[in-house]
Amino acid sequence: MTQYLIMCRSLTKAQSSARLLESAGITASVVKAPQELSGAGCGYALSLYRRFEEAVELLKKNQLLNGKLYRRSGGEGYTEVKG
Repeated sequence: MTQYLIMCRSLTKAQSSARLLESAGITASVVKAPQELSGAGCGYALSLYRRFEEAVELLKKNQLLNGKLYRRSGGEGYTEVKG
């Protein structure tokens, strides 16, 4: 199963983004960003398994997309994707 991460600059932005996605019927969880992606080990991300493109477009439309996007399939590492 493919996991997508949408990096967020703060916990508040991550929570606001998750609420927006949930209101559109898109399931997203707020998670601590993996240390390999956040550098200093602090940061938050939205984790999704479905409807990634739709989520990105909705966040863009509402000016909530401000971080990098990543994908991980199976046991592989994270790969940056374009939104």
